[in-house]
Formats: sequence, structure tokens, C-alpha cells
Amino acid sequence: MNSISIKSKSNGIVVQMNMDNLPDLSNVTAWQASSGWFYITMYKVKGDSTSLMPRRLPSEVIDFQIVESDESIQVGIRIKQPIENHDFLMVKKSNTMVASLHYSTEYLAQLDTVKKMNLGQQNKGIHQEIRNWLYITGTGLTVAGLIIDSDNKVNLQTQSGLGILITTLLLDLIW
Repeated sequence: MNSISIKSKSNGIVVQMNMDNLPDLSNVTAWQASSGWFYITMYKVKGDSTSLMPRRLPSEVIDFQIVESDESIQVGIRIKQPIENHDFLMVKKSNTMVASLHYSTEYLAQLDTVKKMNLGQQNKGIHQEIRNWLYITGTGLTVAGLIIDSDNKVNLQTQSGLGILITTLLLDLIW
């Protein structure tokens, strides 16, 4: 292993590890400890723990450690929020392994950006454009009917216009 970088995203943490050769995916494991540490262990991977320390840790990362053994290297990341899911992506062109560590959906639902999305709230009622068109049409028919028939008799055009206006108003109030 040559280098490690850690980036924080709204849905979790991305750990990018550049290597000379990519390990077999069956030699890579990861788990969340109850202590708040998340561990990635890579069997048959070597590296110098002092040179692998990231230059900058995101604020969501409390602590970071690298544990070397004869057969493996383990990356430990202590994170403020527990990791619910993780996956690994092997990029062969650049000999990079990317670990995507995902926060829980309960935590994500509490984020301000998700709350501002108003998920689950559907627009009720008539669409604004249709409602405006109905009000204009109803008003136009009513006025035209009153102008055409000035002998105080309510004609079909006036009745249609009033019907559209009242129906639109009722639908607007109900929804």
C-alpha cells in the first residue's frame, strides 16, 4: 500500500487506498466494532504505517490508526456515526481500492438537507397552471355571457362560466 486518503460525504466516508498491486477481494474484510471503530483488514498487503497516515482527516473522523502484522495490514477509523453498510471497488487502471462506508438510513433521515427535501409530501390539489386556466376560463365565460345577454337573463354561457368557477373553487378548498 502506498497511500490512503479519507473523504467525508453526507452519506458516509470514502477511503481511497493506492497500491502497487490490488489484493484479491476475498482477502479484504471490514466490520464495525461496538467501540465506534470501523476496521478494514487486507490480508497479503504490506505498507509503512508512518508514511500511510493521511495528511488530513475529515471532522467526522475522530481517530485513525494503521496496524501492521506479518500477513496483513489493518486500517482503523473511529467515526462519529456508525457505519451500516460498506462496499469495495477495485480500480485496476490506477491500482486503487475504494472503500465506501455508508451511514445508517436513520442517521441520513435526520440530516437537514434530507429534511428540506420534503420527501413524502406530495403536491395536493389541482396543478397551479390548470387552476389558473380554469379560473380565467370561468371568468371569461361568465363575463361574456353577461355582456351578450343584457336583459338580466342567465344564458348557457353564463351558467357554464359560473359552474367552472364554483367547481374550481370547491376543488381548491377540498384539496
